[in-house]
Amino acid sequence: MDKKAFEIQFNWIFVLVAGAAILLFFSVIVIKQKAVSETSTKATVLKSFEAIITGTSVSTDTTSIIDIPNSDIEVSCGRISLGSVSNQYQNLVLFSPALIKGNRLITHTLAFSTPYRATNLLYITSPNLRYIIIGDSNLAREINSSLPSRLKKEFYNDATQVKNQNNYKVKFAVFGDMIDFPKSLEAMPDSDVEAARFTGDSWSGTVDFYAKEKFSWRHRGSSAYIGKASLIGAVYSGKEMYDCNMENVFFRLNLVTKVYIDKAKKLAQDAASKKQFQCSQIYSSSLNHLSSIGSASKFINENVVAVASAAKSLAEESQNAQVYSCPLIY
Repeated sequence: MDKKAFEIQFNWIFVLVAGAAILLFFSVIVIKQKAVSETSTKATVLKSFEAIITGTSVSTDTTSIIDIPNSDIEVSCGRISLGSVSNQYQNLVLFSPALIKGNRLITHTLAFSTPYRATNLLYITSPNLRYIIIGDSNLAREINSSLPSRLKKEFYNDATQVKNQNNYKVKFAVFGDMIDFPKSLEAMPDSDVEAARFTGDSWSGTVDFYAKEKFSWRHRGSSAYIGKASLIGAVYSGKEMYDCNMENVFFRLNLVTKVYIDKAKKLAQDAASKKQFQCSQIYSSSLNHLSSIGSASKFINENVVAVASAAKSLAEESQNAQVYSCPLIY
């Protein structure tokens, strides 16, 4: 009887061990299959995101809302990540928050011109992210009207009216004196509230970046903008991403400027051979301005001022060329 009882107990132990092993085996397979499936889904979303970047970067002055699987997309300097899946890009121009959450994207594209078009600037964000424009200037109103209407945006003269709406991120664009940190947002995590303060006009100016630190603002550094398109880039991005994008923009500006320098030289030679002295003088001045832009095509604050000044003078020369019926450089 003892032997029989021992055999029965052994059989049950064997069944339990074997059953546990089988369950463990299939659990490992299910977990691995789930991980493979999730990685595959993330890779597909990332490819779709790349296609969105390629497609929307081509056209200008366009806004689109695009449905995607619910995702947390991380964007940094030249890199887009979705969990463990990521891709690196060279000379990528994409202004966006560091984290895009949700199942929809808002894309917006504007041309960057100095005054000729150097490249297109692409902005991507989430409808769940809240943008708050603070100011009472013409520039503040102009930027508010330039941002897509489908964006979750609000426009106030001051920050006293701002309430907490439980958004995953809030970004302020401040035109004028820096605001006190709104008490209504003090409970939000520090990483979820950012601000950019703009000083200047639609041609150029400076931008100061801030992040929440407990119950106040922490200054994260200053940069420069040139034109409305790059100013809007600072509305969408933090300092690191803004500077990275503008370095890529200025790299493209340098390449395009070389093309226009060659064109201006040929037009100047043509005008001289035909004794079109007025046109020749315009092209000579334009060449000086183009050379100034070319030599300042590295993104630092001093160069932004130089490019803005040369671009304004070049635009005036282009108007003169029209007056005297000279072939236009751009």
